[in-house]
Amino acid sequence: MIPGGVEPRIVNYLYSKASYLGIPLGGTFEVSPQCNMNCKMCYVRLSKEEQEAKGQLLTKEQWLSIAKAAKKAGMLFLLLTGGEPFYRNDFREIYESLYQMGFVISINSNGTLIDEATVEWLKKSPPSRINITLYGASNETYKELCRNPKGFTQVTNTIDLLKEAGIDVKLNCSLTPDNVKDLEEMIRYAESKELILDIAAYMFPTLRKTIKQENVKDRFTPQEAGYYCMKAGLLQYGEEAFLQFLKQENPKIPADQECRELEGEKMRCRGGRSSFWITWDGKMTGCGMMDRPFVYPMKEGFSQAWRNLQKKIDEIRLPVSCATCDKKEECGLCAAMVLAETDGFSEVPVYRCRMLDSYQENCRSMKNKLEKKKC
Repeated sequence: MIPGGVEPRIVNYLYSKASYLGIPLGGTFEVSPQCNMNCKMCYVRLSKEEQEAKGQLLTKEQWLSIAKAAKKAGMLFLLLTGGEPFYRNDFREIYESLYQMGFVISINSNGTLIDEATVEWLKKSPPSRINITLYGASNETYKELCRNPKGFTQVTNTIDLLKEAGIDVKLNCSLTPDNVKDLEEMIRYAESKELILDIAAYMFPTLRKTIKQENVKDRFTPQEAGYYCMKAGLLQYGEEAFLQFLKQENPKIPADQECRELEGEKMRCRGGRSSFWITWDGKMTGCGMMDRPFVYPMKEGFSQAWRNLQKKIDEIRLPVSCATCDKKEECGLCAAMVLAETDGFSEVPVYRCRMLDSYQENCRSMKNKLEKKKC
């Protein structure tokens, strides 16, 4: 199966229009940092004790108050995420109230807490899509990476239940040294279920953890990330289609459609233009991978906070070397990557540069192999 975008053209058009007009069309509510799993590379997961030491969760009433104000300002699309949203005790109450407000809702989940009763409940007010992260193709891998020895069994059962109920499912995969051995099996699994699988070989450093972690061991070297980015494309496209893709002189690193654009020195993704992210403790940012800039909608009022965030995002300038680089369209760089890699916006994220070099070198090598194979 060839991976591709899942958003209809009309949705992309609406976001483009909203960015031009400065309307917060899409929002993400990070309802909790807590999760029933403990994945090594997670950028947000906190235990209950860590979370309480760091701050208080927004209450159900606070989330609904923000939602009402956001709807008035123009929000239509809403993503609910965590941590694990289904791990929150009052998640059903929050979801039902948001659903009744008329939002187009999608949910990010690890898929391990959705049982038959949960699916029956979801069928009464189904989300537009549930995005499930696939961490491996065996219980052993889930045990090693996520500390959940039953994870794969739980996830595959959930996927079957959701498909039977007619609820749209999309799979995401964060590729790491701990699950890369399952890459081919994960792709085959997605194909067998006729599901899109988005694979990311680039892993953000954990900027938002209580104690900053460099997580060097939990992600690939840039050279490895470039190689596995190429390999994932080859396995998903198949040799013939991938060879056609490789005919472009300088292949681009596949990137999220929201995060691939760069305009001069300025940030030009949807974050702070037509979308926003609100963390579990009430900070509004342009992107969940950025810990700054941020504003407080509960203190400033949603509309004023949105305007203030727009101004802060508009002040961001990416490194001059990146803005003038002749490979800037190929690396898929975004402001969040610069911030995560360098703890600021002025330095070049060398990891991404090296990943691009590796990706293109491996693409050229694979192109030569495939062309020789055809002869």
